[in-house]
Amino acid sequence: MRKANEKLAKIVTRTVEQIENRRITRTERERLKRAAALPDDEIDTSDIPEIKDRAGWVRVHQHPEHPLHRVLSRLLSIRLPEPDIALAQKLAESKGLPYQTYIKSLLHEALERERVLAETK
Repeated sequence: MRKANEKLAKIVTRTVEQIENRRITRTERERLKRAAALPDDEIDTSDIPEIKDRAGWVRVHQHPEHPLHRVLSRLLSIRLPEPDIALAQKLAESKGLPYQTYIKSLLHEALERERVLAETK
């Protein structure tokens, strides 16, 4: 039982910030350099299972929930009636959004509705 208690005494708790900000040791740095210098054909991947079906895979930055995912946008100049702009500003403010973002979301929702209607005909 004494050995089990000795192992428990060696457990160290760290926060994620402490782990992310930790400096690597000289030994770790040397191991990384040796691993980076290995040619690809000398790396042993025998313990990694083979993945045959990659259907549905996307690059991480292309996934819609990834923070860096962005749909391509283009600058557009359009004339809108003053009353419509004033109403959009008022409604956007009540939702805590910039009014141009609010108008863009309204346009997107309307276009999606029209697309769905066109596909059902």
